[in-house]
Amino acid sequence: MSIILEHEIDLYSEKQNNNIDNYRSLDLDNSIELSMFLVIDEILKKNKVNPLYKKIIKKQRKSIFNCEKIPKIGLLEYLHRLNKYCEIERSTLICTLIYLDRFIKNFINITENNIHRILLMSLITSIKYNEDVIFDNLDFSKIAGLNLKEFNKIESEFLKILNFKLYIHEKEFQLYNKYLENYCYKKKC
Repeated sequence: MSIILEHEIDLYSEKQNNNIDNYRSLDLDNSIELSMFLVIDEILKKNKVNPLYKKIIKKQRKSIFNCEKIPKIGLLEYLHRLNKYCEIERSTLICTLIYLDRFIKNFINITENNIHRILLMSLITSIKYNEDVIFDNLDFSKIAGLNLKEFNKIESEFLKILNFKLYIHEKEFQLYNKYLENYCYKKKC
């Protein structure tokens, strides 16, 4: 079962509307990027109201994906930064969401302390698997704001959690693509 696809979206959240305004102020026209952010943001909010949220954060504190402090750069701005410097194809963003969903199902609850790194690795894995022109890990680590050694450790752990299963069936891809398109249509992205 998909964590992302089964998730109901609150279309009238004031916080989301503020995030959309922030996104629009970035002067972009990438509705899939915005849709991805809003879906992830909804999951984060849902996780935050979980009575066990503090225990989850404490349990995950030693995870390589966990940041000691919540990163200063917002998730939307971080996604935009990665997209801007890596010039990500639309299909790669769809794959990113699929890998993110697989990761969440297999391993961890996403929190504000770990989502940046998990999203980063989902995106980098998608780029490497899906695109022809890619950077090396040193370039990726600079774009992401991590040192190379830490970046490589996080990437290795991410791939292990996915059991190196990166192939995406066409049906699965179309399902996520349609989900994001419908979501974007509802949100008027």
